[in-house]
Amino acid sequence: MSMLDEAPVCAATGREELLSNFGLSSLTKRLASMFRAWNSRRAVMDLRDLDDAQLADVGLKRRDVDAALDLPFSADPSHFLVNVRLNPLRGVRHS
Repeated sequence: MSMLDEAPVCAATGREELLSNFGLSSLTKRLASMFRAWNSRRAVMDLRDLDDAQLADVGLKRRDVDAALDLPFSADPSHFLVNVRLNPLRGVRHS
């Protein structure tokens, strides 16, 4: 297959067939990302049912869970909680 076979169809015919495939691919990726964020949000919402001692066992505080759920719907709250958990300066007070 040559490079000309991969060239956008619209370059030769004025149609946007190949370009629409790129748009569909990015839309599919965006929808998949939103679905993963929605599933993660549901899992983080289940963390609200744990008491403070159970949250401390996994290295979280109640305010961490609340802050994760306050993120925009498109953001994945589980990524936020992982970053909070891995932060070495967490809980250090600065004067």
